[in-house]
Amino acid sequence: MKPVPRVSDVIREAHPRSAYRLHAGDRDDRDDRDDRGSTDRDTGAVATGRVASSLALRRRSDRLLAALDSALAVAGAMVAGDLLHRTITVAWTGYVLIAATTVLAGRRMGLYRRAALRPGTRLVEPAAATAAAGGAVAVGVVALSPPGPGFAWAALVAGSLFVTALASRAVLARLRRALVPLGVGLERYAVLGETPRMRRLVADLTRASGAPFRVVGTVPEGLSARDCAARVGALSVDGLLVSPDLDPAEVGALSRALAGHDVEVLVAPRSHDLDAQVISVTHLQGIPLLRLGGAAPRRRAVRTPALPRRAAGVAILGTRGIPASYGGFETFAEQLSLRFVERGIPVTVYCRSHFASQGASWQGVRLVTLPTLRHKYLDTVVHTVVSAVHLVLTRGPRDVLLCNAANAAVVPVLRLAGRRVVLNVDGLEWRRGKWGVLGRSWYRAGEWLSVRAASVVVTDAEEVRTYYRVRHETDSVMVPYGAEQLDRGSVALPPQTPVEPGSYALYVSRWERENNPLMVAAAHAGSPTPLALVMLGQSAYDDELGEQVRAAARRDAVLPGPLFGAGYRGLIANAACYVHATEVGGTHPALIEAMGAGNLCLVLDTPENREVAGDCAWYFTDGLDLARLLDEVASLTGQELDGLREQTRASARARYSWASVSDAYERLLFGA
Repeated sequence: MKPVPRVSDVIREAHPRSAYRLHAGDRDDRDDRDDRGSTDRDTGAVATGRVASSLALRRRSDRLLAALDSALAVAGAMVAGDLLHRTITVAWTGYVLIAATTVLAGRRMGLYRRAALRPGTRLVEPAAATAAAGGAVAVGVVALSPPGPGFAWAALVAGSLFVTALASRAVLARLRRALVPLGVGLERYAVLGETPRMRRLVADLTRASGAPFRVVGTVPEGLSARDCAARVGALSVDGLLVSPDLDPAEVGALSRALAGHDVEVLVAPRSHDLDAQVISVTHLQGIPLLRLGGAAPRRRAVRTPALPRRAAGVAILGTRGIPASYGGFETFAEQLSLRFVERGIPVTVYCRSHFASQGASWQGVRLVTLPTLRHKYLDTVVHTVVSAVHLVLTRGPRDVLLCNAANAAVVPVLRLAGRRVVLNVDGLEWRRGKWGVLGRSWYRAGEWLSVRAASVVVTDAEEVRTYYRVRHETDSVMVPYGAEQLDRGSVALPPQTPVEPGSYALYVSRWERENNPLMVAAAHAGSPTPLALVMLGQSAYDDELGEQVRAAARRDAVLPGPLFGAGYRGLIANAACYVHATEVGGTHPALIEAMGAGNLCLVLDTPENREVAGDCAWYFTDGLDLARLLDEVASLTGQELDGLREQTRASARARYSWASVSDAYERLLFGA
């Protein structure tokens, strides 16, 4: 591992993803020391084959699968006898022989590889070979057990072995996350190189807990194919993840070298490659051709055409309510409602009782306040269900704007009740680490239902739109969020705020792991910048994270919690720069609002963030980069900073406007 400056220690400890630490030769090398054999010492063909055989054997010895196959083999043999209505005279030794043969043949044919539990893995041939081996033993049992059950029984045994091998792997592949706590079938992967693209890939793969695989190490680039294969083989992994920027010739050589170690080479796609995702391989005159999908989705974005506006207007469901006092969807609902009311469109917004601060109306918007269960998993969904029932029973508006794919469960009910539902699916929430297996599964199910039941599917970023096109073969209407245009210093700082205009960097986000508040606080603490740091937000579900952020923050950092309204606008209109460190989501409202206020934005380098901020932001990849940029901002002259701010403001003015967002939703809802 390369030496790093001392100031990086606190940053890397606070944000380990900022510098992916596991190298071949570090922790996992020590953990696997007993498994290496002679790989590092002898790279000859004989030694490589011997090592590959031992690694394959160890990876295929999954005891749970062996026990499952044994039980299914015995059960299949007994059921086959019952189906033939014959008295089975086979001794238990015959059943044991069939079960043992099934396990040994399955191990030999690859049914116990961890990749066998990966959805989409073809197992027909190994299952058929395993069934043939078990059937052959059954024939021998019949021959040695006259009068016995007969050869028809042996054929049924072979058939049951084939079916159960395929069915058991298919079921386990779909229930694989439930097996994670048991440590069953967890694949192991290594990563080639530490480029920003690969660090982003590792962050995406490891962000959510409970994944059925582990990323166990990083192998440095620049090694020969043979040396790289030896390093990867020492880690005892199932696959090596490589960058799409690697020379295809190098990838081919590496694939051949790793074949002897039973290790796959997996190439991470570029974001634009997802538009041309390979869905199958076909052969014409013996030439393999790739069949591409994603460029022409099967499902349209607008399934039900818009109808002329009715007197009831539109109902907005799925937010906490207005006036905004929480996050992006609440700001979206507020801005859209006020502009619709100005255009003479009646708007009804459903609010949660513990967030509501107004009565039955607010600035011409009708508010309906209903209760919910204040629970991390149930708050949003329960309130949306109650709101949908209220809407139907009270004969509310025909046109419904629903926020968040997690609320998709109410879409079929609303559609059956004659409502036209425009669904903004938001970002890829299931990738957030705060959600457990249940929460992620609910969001994934919501995605599946959204693309099949909603009248119109709306995304807020091209990256999210691409995901839905590839993952669900569904197009969507991309409508970004809007940003209020604020002049520098046009709103006063909130009272009792211990900072002066232009003397601080501003961070605005809910304190969640994917938003990296700890990395921001630690980077500011490790930077010599004279700028103070103001961090708006709080930790709603992770008290430990909140304590870590407060402990890592520098003495001059200001942590006032969440602020809205004039206080928030005052801080965003007077900041020296804005720090945006989110990893998940589409168009983040706080980022484009900071752009609209003419802030120089320091932005975590992700495809989604680059799409939103464009060329007018300064990008960082980790805490060290951010610490350097904070110091660099403080060194800019006033004229230099004003020039950068004007570029940011012009970009926001051209790309994000609440008026254009309102126009887009009016067209989607009413065809205006």
